[in-house]
Amino acid sequence: MRLAVGLASALLGLVASEAEAHACAGCSNPNLPTSRTGPTSLAAGEVFAGVVVTGTTLRVVHAESCPEIGPICTRREEPAQLHDQRISLVEVRPIVALGATSIFGVEAQIPFRVVRTTVTFRRLDGTAFVPDDENIHHRDETLGGLSDPWILGRASGRLGPVQVTGRAGMGVPLGTTEEDPFARGRAGLSHQHIQLGAGTAHGVLALDARVPAGPFGIGAHGQGIVFTGENRHRFRPGNRWSGGAWGDVAAIAPGLRLGLGADVLNEQPERWGGVVQQDGNVGRTDVLVGGGITFARGAASASLSLRTPIWQHFPSTADHRDAGQLTYPAIVAMSAGTTWR
Repeated sequence: MRLAVGLASALLGLVASEAEAHACAGCSNPNLPTSRTGPTSLAAGEVFAGVVVTGTTLRVVHAESCPEIGPICTRREEPAQLHDQRISLVEVRPIVALGATSIFGVEAQIPFRVVRTTVTFRRLDGTAFVPDDENIHHRDETLGGLSDPWILGRASGRLGPVQVTGRAGMGVPLGTTEEDPFARGRAGLSHQHIQLGAGTAHGVLALDARVPAGPFGIGAHGQGIVFTGENRHRFRPGNRWSGGAWGDVAAIAPGLRLGLGADVLNEQPERWGGVVQQDGNVGRTDVLVGGGITFARGAASASLSLRTPIWQHFPSTADHRDAGQLTYPAIVAMSAGTTWR
């Protein structure tokens, strides 16, 4: 696992870039799209076990001035400053599935999430300084823990030459959540924007289709994560939708395949108390393209992929046309798994 995380960090380091935002992009609650792994079908009594590691890293710089800087503004005239943040996200998602019959089965996905943030405070001329007070918005920290597990039913079958698998179930609200960070910020209190869970149950739907692998393979997938209510802190995540298509080809080495694909991701705005916050996660639509490599031997397989956005759209808020949403240079995903009876 350490090797996988190290490889992801190295690849992302090659493509990481600086983003500049006029609103507090680092005040949003970043999410990673769910990567896929596992067989399209399972025979009765067949078990699949695997893991997916997904990650990205970025740097974002935004300006801040009083009164948003914090309580120090009530004691003196504090000059405007720059918040130079680096944010790294990694999700480790173990997956276990069991075929109950040749068509139906069950599946559990148990994600763990780690978010590392560091910040350098700079004057507008770029010189670094150490604030007299601890900043209520940003700090050097590593957050990690269990996110919301998924419990899914699955059904597989064939439509002519196409193998189709559908999954449906729910996310169990076990990941930690925080109090309204925007209300705490307005009160001059230290707060946390990153939520490891949703705090409320939510629906999960997914559909995968592929033509069984020959020299050339093609496939498509779609997924929806639907949130229907607020949690106890009045936080409601935005619904997330994704879809994509891919193709791969057998390479020169036995069991090795090279692929290309494209994905569309849509995330609706998060709300606190029914309000979309301009510095929060205002939603996004991304189009990503990328490639990957897969190696299979017997029942086991492993893959590595990289996807980068070629187009991104962020909705404007009512009072701020640049919501400062986080952007990322690329997403790296690694997976490994095997089946047995």
